[in-house]
Amino acid sequence: MIGEVDGQAGDGQTGDGQAGDGLDLDGLRRVYGTPGHRLFYTLVCRRARHWGWTEPGQSKWRCWRAQRQLEGVLGRKLALAPGSRVLDAGCGSGVVARQLAARFGLRVTGVDLMDFHVREARRLSARAALEGRTSFSWGDFHELDLPAGSFDGAYSMETLCHAHDPARALAEFHRLLRPGGRLVLLGPAAVPRTEMPGAQQALLDPYLDAMVLPGARRYTTRTLGGLVTGAGFRLEEELDATPYYLPTTEALYGYFRLPYAVLRRLGATEHWLGLRSTVEMYELRHHVAWMVHTAVKDG
Repeated sequence: MIGEVDGQAGDGQTGDGQAGDGLDLDGLRRVYGTPGHRLFYTLVCRRARHWGWTEPGQSKWRCWRAQRQLEGVLGRKLALAPGSRVLDAGCGSGVVARQLAARFGLRVTGVDLMDFHVREARRLSARAALEGRTSFSWGDFHELDLPAGSFDGAYSMETLCHAHDPARALAEFHRLLRPGGRLVLLGPAAVPRTEMPGAQQALLDPYLDAMVLPGARRYTTRTLGGLVTGAGFRLEEELDATPYYLPTTEALYGYFRLPYAVLRRLGATEHWLGLRSTVEMYELRHHVAWMVHTAVKDG
């Protein structure tokens, strides 16, 4: 499912807020459309909606640098020649797509379920004179109306956790890649529930519901690699990159612990889900790993 953005969040959406089995558009709009959430990602993260990568010896407090470094890691893992066609599955406002276009010369097609993300991505790419190398459309990456073999590469930057059917999404990535095409998945995965103390489970489950993260319930650090190979990919690398991500976790907690405590006293935390990610989930930092999976579609 892919289409033009034309007005409000009704493009491809049925009247009850669902678009396809299990897809909760209303919930995702609640997460990404609230003013507090959008303000947080605009001002704090410069519109990027992903964590950062900090090398040993670097300051953890330079979060914007860490985000740019993570985008560089993605570009190197894709390992594609300039001009290669790449799918950004869940592109947000197109920050990552523009970085890959500008730094690696890739041609990136971004799809996202939020119409306001797509409009913003187009506007910012035009401002950066990158509309020739980036394009953005409303789309559900579980099922895109695009020909098989359309892309040389595909990636999910912390978006597979939103998939209501991760196996189906991975199968769609496999279909859309040409033989030899490369897939990179970056994002968090929890340890198996049997290895997580009850107190941490009680903290995690309401968060997954609030942030509409059904995919995060369907795979763990132990099973995500199997989903990738089950979709037909050859897994090239399964990297636990948590040591590179943890400095961002620590820095954001340090920055926003006290502001979030004030919001909790005011009972306004439901409007600041971005802050909730940085503060409440800090308690889970030893039970959630940040993984990078690199895979290839063999011919």
